[in-house]
Amino acid sequence: MTDCPICGSESGELPKTGGADGYDCPAHGKFKVSGSVFATKQNASRTEWESALERAKPVGSSLGPTITTSDFDH
Repeated sequence: MTDCPICGSESGELPKTGGADGYDCPAHGKFKVSGSVFATKQNASRTEWESALERAKPVGSSLGPTITTSDFDH
């Protein structure tokens, strides 16, 4: 188990793909976060994270969307 980077809830871990860590959060569902996000967006608010997740959803895979730094830049 690990904590969801968006809300801090205990979440399941999904397989790591490339440089992205996977999460299965009870509140936000399945998604991945690219390693570059953790390096540059560690001070992002929950609202910013949730907006980034919404932007990432249209290009999601079966393991959920991948949040990248560009998803925070809108």
